[in-house]
Amino acid sequence: MLGLFPEPYPDELLYSICARFQNRLQYPSQKSIVVDLFQTKSAIAIFDLPSKLNKLIAGLPPNSGYTVEYFIDNHTLLPFYRPFLPPERLHLIQEDMGGDNGSKIHARLGIVAGIIEMPEHLRFCPLCIEDDRKQFGECYWHRLHQLPGVEVCPIHEVFLENSSVLTHNRRRIYEFISAEQSSQVVSPYRIDSLNPIHKVLLSIAREVDWLLNHCHIVIGLESLHKRYQSLVMRNPQWVTYAGRIRIQELLKAFKNHYPLGVLDRVQCPLDEQIRDHWLAQLVRFPQRVHHPLRHLLLIQFLGYTTKEFFELQEALPPFGLAPWPCLNPVCKHYKKLQVKECQITYNQKNFKPVGTFSCICGFVYCRSGPDRSPEDSFRYSKVKFYGSVWEESLKALWEDSSLTLKQMGHHLGVEFKTVLRQASRLQLNFPRPNTKATATELCPSLQPRKKALNLNKDVIQSSRKKWLKLMRANPGMGRTRLRSKAPAIYSQLYNYDREWLKEHLPSPKTNNGTPDVDWDSRDEQTIETVKEVVQRLKQDKNRPTWISKTAIANSLPHPASAWVKRHLKRLPKTAKVLAELSESREEFAVRRVQWAADYFRQEKIVPQRWQLVRRAGLRPNTRELLLVKEAIATALDSFNQ
Repeated sequence: MLGLFPEPYPDELLYSICARFQNRLQYPSQKSIVVDLFQTKSAIAIFDLPSKLNKLIAGLPPNSGYTVEYFIDNHTLLPFYRPFLPPERLHLIQEDMGGDNGSKIHARLGIVAGIIEMPEHLRFCPLCIEDDRKQFGECYWHRLHQLPGVEVCPIHEVFLENSSVLTHNRRRIYEFISAEQSSQVVSPYRIDSLNPIHKVLLSIAREVDWLLNHCHIVIGLESLHKRYQSLVMRNPQWVTYAGRIRIQELLKAFKNHYPLGVLDRVQCPLDEQIRDHWLAQLVRFPQRVHHPLRHLLLIQFLGYTTKEFFELQEALPPFGLAPWPCLNPVCKHYKKLQVKECQITYNQKNFKPVGTFSCICGFVYCRSGPDRSPEDSFRYSKVKFYGSVWEESLKALWEDSSLTLKQMGHHLGVEFKTVLRQASRLQLNFPRPNTKATATELCPSLQPRKKALNLNKDVIQSSRKKWLKLMRANPGMGRTRLRSKAPAIYSQLYNYDREWLKEHLPSPKTNNGTPDVDWDSRDEQTIETVKEVVQRLKQDKNRPTWISKTAIANSLPHPASAWVKRHLKRLPKTAKVLAELSESREEFAVRRVQWAADYFRQEKIVPQRWQLVRRAGLRPNTRELLLVKEAIATALDSFNQ
């Protein structure tokens, strides 16, 4: 039985509680306290998501009232991740934290896949230390201060400071170190309320604080995805006519929303050259788990606080949920909820949704939305296909001479003109049995439109004079350019006086007599242009662009760009220079490391390794390449000189 177990403070890490317990009892060895607390020699000191909590609870006095759920919710970092996890995965993590095997906890969170690094040291707010000592007589490690992306204290609006305590100390894995043991006297560095980056960092800290202490919602990844899609689709600029999200437009707006450098600073950079970046995944793939920081950035971009976002009512699709009614009057499923397919597109003029519903009877109808009432689901704006069931019914009714066209239309659910049009399309017999009228007599609109072949002779004569005057004013001009100068006159003559127009057109231009293109000269000319473009791309102070053959060709001025793209085989020297000057993936990564290091020097910041890697945008497999490793080491060493 554990005696003198400290009473937890608000927002205190369980690691901190155990450290204060160690301070009170002054255990002779580090391992002794772990064995007493967790009743096993295999436990270690973990600051964020500890396991073996069932054994810790078992060692506390029976009347203490503490439970595994209490410690997880109030004294670990799991509440930060909870709203953005699938419920089944969250349940497994909670079981792992209570049980004896905690090796899978971080992997289940997706932290490894997300490559967002935890802080290397436990952090503190200088003003929180003062307040804690006044209120409790000692300071402690706050949960909020230990999360990635949280760089400021939202209570005192000052920047957090690093302590000397490592969050992952592999040499001293049993050691709990209290905040009092490592406390430092540091002057608080207040945020600048006018600095846009500081404003974003303060906003993130406040949202994380709400997640840790007030959010108990688990809505699942599918519901998260639906909310994102619903909010994104409110802006027509971000959505295509077919209802697909314009990722490039969304990315551009997202990056413009945040101050330059802030996404790199919170380890959530976005690279336009990577198609499947994390923003695209958030709005397109509901089954992927992402770090909460990414969710917070997207929610803020969409104009909501995290609290407001989770309080949103889940938006239903514009036409409700499947199934929908079949609206084919001659189908046995008429007005029954039989339709399971609905394709949604968007009207290009008013951006209203248009649903296309397809029944197994072949009847396909469209309806403009969204639906405002349950009765709306029983109407349609247009029929795209009547289907085999409806057509067979029309054929049977067509042979029944006792029925009038109006009666047939009433039975089929259409106007009598539609009956005639569909009968004509199906090539049914005209006239009908015991009738004499043809389809075009009954419905003149079925008569094919004939182009008026005759125009007033004066109008044609006037058009001829204008055309001849145009040709005299532009001697040597080709047909296409003449036509573009007077499209209305050309169209009128083409439709109503074509033979005359053919006789009064300039002769077609040919390449006969034109000297061959001097590709050798073009080759020499293009080489110099390519070298200039590559030099310019390398000297660009903005985020580096991969100097590939495609990037170089796109950056060339006209007409060199067209020559390289379409006729590179005729430019052998240029092709050779392109191959020599194009970067490999490894070389591009090295250049990004150098750019990131220069960026930190301008900001007068000495970065940690993970900060340099994140700003350079290096993937895990890329950062392990030999040249890239050397570039990272060289860049970090340059800050220590």
